[in-house]
Amino acid sequence: MEEKRAGVSIDRIAELVPDSIIKLGKSRYPTFKGLVGIMHRYGVESIETEILSDDPDKRRASARAVVTGTRGMYTAHGDSSPESSNSKISPHYLRHAETRAISRALRWYLGVGETVADELPDYREPVTEGKAPKPPTPRTIGGTGYTVEDVEGFLAWKKKPPFGKLSATDRRAFLDWLETDSGAAAFHDYYCREIEGP
Repeated sequence: MEEKRAGVSIDRIAELVPDSIIKLGKSRYPTFKGLVGIMHRYGVESIETEILSDDPDKRRASARAVVTGTRGMYTAHGDSSPESSNSKISPHYLRHAETRAISRALRWYLGVGETVADELPDYREPVTEGKAPKPPTPRTIGGTGYTVEDVEGFLAWKKKPPFGKLSATDRRAFLDWLETDSGAAAFHDYYCREIEGP
C-alpha cells in the first residue's frame, strides 16, 4: 500500500505565499494564488483542462481539470453561472469555470480540505485603497541583467573582492566574461547552490 502523505495546512500555505489566505467571517480560505504558488514545491508536473459545456447566452460553463505530479493524478470539475458567481465575474464565466476546476483538483492533490476562496459565489478579489507602492527596480550591473546582489553574492562565493573594489580593467573583463557561455554556466552553478544548498 502506498504511503499516505499529509495534506498541506492553511498555515503552511500562508507561510509559503504571503497574502494568500482570505478570512471571511470566522473561516479562512486559501486563494487560487496560494495554491498555484506552492504547487511546484509539492511536485505538480502538469495541469490539463477541458471545457465540458459552454452556453454563452446563459453565461454557463463547466470544466474538468486533471492535476498530475509526484502525489498522483487528481481530477475535479468546476462550473460557473450567474447564480454561482458575482456580477463582476459573470462575464468571464468560461475562465471562472476553468479556475474553479483547477482549484478543486489542486485541493485534492495537495490534501487541502478548505474550499478555495475563488470558488465562493460572493468572493471578490481584495482591493487595496489608493495606489499600491511600486516594488523597487533591482539595480543591474553594466547592462548584463545581473543584479548588484547577484554579482556581489557570486564574487563572495568565488572568494573574490567586491565588484566595486575591482579595478576598471578587471570590472570590464568580468562583465565581458558574464556574457560568455562559461560565465553563464558559472552563474547557473551559483544559483543552483543558493537554491539547493551546498
